[in-house]
Amino acid sequence: MTAKSASEITRSPTTEKEHFDARSRMEELREQIRYHNYHYYVLDDPEITDAEWDTLFQELKELEETHPEFVTPESPTQRVGAPPQEAFGIVEHREPLLSLGNAFDGDELRNWHRRAASLADRTDFALVTEPKIDGLAIALVYENGVLAQAGTRGDGRRGEDVTPNVRTIASAPLRLRGPSPAQFEVRGEVYIPKARFEEMNTERAQRGEPLFANPRNAAAGALRQLDPNVTAVRPLALAIYQLGWAAGTAPSTQWETMAWLREMGFPTTPDADRHLGLEETIVACEAWIPRRDSLPFDMDGVVVKVNEFAIQRQLGIIGREPRWAIAFKFPPSEATTLLTRIGVNVGRTGSLNPYAILEPVHVGGATVKLATLHNEDDIRRKDIREGDTVVVRRAGEVIPQVVGPILSRRPPRRRRWRMPKRCPACHTPVVRPEGEAMAYCVNPTCPAQVQRQLEHFVNRAAMDIDGLGEETIADLLENELITDAADLYRLRKSRKALLSLRGYKEKKVDKLLASIEASKERPLAAVIFALGIRHIGSEVAAILAQHFGHIDAIATARREELAAIDGIGPVIADSVVTWFAGKRNRAVIRKLRRAGIRLEEIGGGAREGPLAGGQFIVTGRLEALTRNQAEAALKRLGGSVGGGVSKKTTALIVGEAPGSKLQRAQELDIPIWDEARLLALLREHRLDPAPSRPLASGSILAALRPRRRI
Repeated sequence: MTAKSASEITRSPTTEKEHFDARSRMEELREQIRYHNYHYYVLDDPEITDAEWDTLFQELKELEETHPEFVTPESPTQRVGAPPQEAFGIVEHREPLLSLGNAFDGDELRNWHRRAASLADRTDFALVTEPKIDGLAIALVYENGVLAQAGTRGDGRRGEDVTPNVRTIASAPLRLRGPSPAQFEVRGEVYIPKARFEEMNTERAQRGEPLFANPRNAAAGALRQLDPNVTAVRPLALAIYQLGWAAGTAPSTQWETMAWLREMGFPTTPDADRHLGLEETIVACEAWIPRRDSLPFDMDGVVVKVNEFAIQRQLGIIGREPRWAIAFKFPPSEATTLLTRIGVNVGRTGSLNPYAILEPVHVGGATVKLATLHNEDDIRRKDIREGDTVVVRRAGEVIPQVVGPILSRRPPRRRRWRMPKRCPACHTPVVRPEGEAMAYCVNPTCPAQVQRQLEHFVNRAAMDIDGLGEETIADLLENELITDAADLYRLRKSRKALLSLRGYKEKKVDKLLASIEASKERPLAAVIFALGIRHIGSEVAAILAQHFGHIDAIATARREELAAIDGIGPVIADSVVTWFAGKRNRAVIRKLRRAGIRLEEIGGGAREGPLAGGQFIVTGRLEALTRNQAEAALKRLGGSVGGGVSKKTTALIVGEAPGSKLQRAQELDIPIWDEARLLALLREHRLDPAPSRPLASGSILAALRPRRRI
C-alpha cells in the first residue's frame, strides 16, 4: 500500500500531481490484483487473504470512479477471474460468469438496495439469501437430461473443460430425473466439506505429504487435474446456486428455480431463504456470522439476489458485476499474538518487502507464524513496532496480515521500525524513488533478486519449466552453473554437474533438460512476462506481444509510442524503456536469441493486415460467429482487441444485447459495425472464421515501423 489511500487522494481539489499519483497508484493496484488473481484462479495458491484482495480491489474501484479517464479495458474491474489453461481444452460460456460486488455491513447493503430500487423504479421486490460457499465456480450444461459439458469460470467468457473430472463427483447428477429443458446450464460451487478436508490432511500428514492450505485450494486443485483419476479420490461436493440459461420454459424467480432444479436431482445451496423486505434480509445476513464456524463447509459471506428474473434483466450488469446481486462479506477471522521481529525479503524487482515474525497463533483455521506488513509507510501508519502485541487477521488463506498493535499492551521504550539503509542480501545502498511506497535494491546482480527472478522466469505462466524449485535454483547459483535465466539453456552442457546435485538422478535431470528445451517454443507474451520487467504482468505482456510482434520492436520502441498504447501508459512505458536500456538485460536477450528462444509472435505479429493499428471491441451475442471467432478474425486482419470502449477504440462490433458498451461508444462517437460488416470484410479478404495466419498485405490503418535487432 502507498502512503495515500483512495480517500486521501480525492479529498482535496485535483492537481496535476494528484492526477499523476492517482494514475500511478491505479497501475500499481492493477498489477497487484492481476498477480494475486493468477495465484488464486490459476495456481490455486493465493498469497493474500480475501480481505486484502477486497481492499485492493475496492481502492482501485474508488480511484477509477474518481478518475474515469484512467480506466483501461484490461483493468481487473472490467474482468472476471483469470484466463483458462489451454491444457484442459476451452469451454465458451454462452452467458458470461460474472463476479459479485461486495457489501461489508448493513449500510452498504442498504446503499446497494437503494441503487437497485432506483433503477427498477420500485422497492417492493423480494430478495433471496444463500450461503456463499468458498469453493470453485463451475458451469454445467445438460442436453436431453444428460451432463454434456462442465467448465470452470476462467475469465468469465472462456473456462477450462473439466467434464471428465466433474463426472467423478458423486453429488453431480450425470442424468436428471423427471422432465427438463432440451438444453440448459446450471451454475454452482465445487467444494470440499470441512470434515472431509481434515481427514484428507490427516492422511497426507501420515504419508509425509505436504498439507493443503484450506478446503478451497484443495477443491480447486482437485478439480483442475489433467487425470480424472486424481479428482475421483478427492472428497468433492457440488452445490448449485443459479440457472445460467435454458432453451425452453423455466420458472420466473430465483426461489422457484431452485425448487425446480432440486426436483431434477440437483443439490442446491443449503439453507437459502426468501425475504420480503430489506431490513429482514440484513438481519438474516448478520445472523449467519456466529454460525459460520459450525457449518459443514467454508463460507465467506451471504449472497443476496433479487428474486424476480424480470427485475434482474431490468437491472442488468455493470462492468464485471450484476446489479441484481451482491455478496454480504463476513468480517475476517482475527487473533492477537506477539510480533517478535520485523524481517525484510528482497523481491525479483529489487523491492524490499517487510514481514512480521510472530509467536505462533491459531487463526482462521491455521497456525500463523508470519504475516505481511506491505511496506514501510504501512508500518509507520499503523505504528507497528517489534515487541508489540498485534491483531492478526486471516480469512482462510495463506498469508495473513497484521491489522495493528494493541497500544495498551506495548512494552516501554520500543523504537519505531525503519527500513534498512542497505540491502540485507548484498549490502547495496537502498533507494526509495520519490512518490513510491517501496524501497529498492538497485544492484542487478543482488543474489536475492537473481534468485527471485529465476523463480519467476520458470513459473507456469512464464517459461513453464518443470523441476526448478527454489532449492534447485539456489544450488545452481551456488555451484555457478548459472548466473542468469538465459544460462538455463546451457545446462545441457553441464549434465555431469547436474547429476552431482543432491537429489538429482539421471531420469530427473533428463526430464528437467527436456522441459527447458520445450520452453523454447513458448509464445512471445510468455517470454516478455518471464523477463520480470517491473509493472509487466501477463496481460500487459500479451498487449506488447500483440502490438509489436517482435522483441526487437519492443526493445527499440520510444517512450511516447509505448505510452500511447491502450493499456500501457507512461509508468509502464518508462519501465520497459529502462529495462531494455540495461546492459545486463540486453545481454540476456542476446543469449536467449542464441539459445533459440522464440522472440517473435507466432505468425509474424499482429500489426500486419488491412486493420493494422486499429483497436476493436466485440460486444453482445453474434449469430454467425462466436465472440472468440470474431476476435480472432480481427486479429488475423491485423487489428487488436480490447475489453473497454475508449477514445482510442477504432470501432465497436455489435451483436444482440450489447449492453453499456454501445451507449459508451455512441457518447464518444465511435464507429459502430454490425456482424454483417465484419463478415463482408472477411469475405473480401477470403478468410473464414477458422484460425489461420494473420493477413500480411495492404494495411489500411497503419504501417509497421522497421524492426531493429538488439
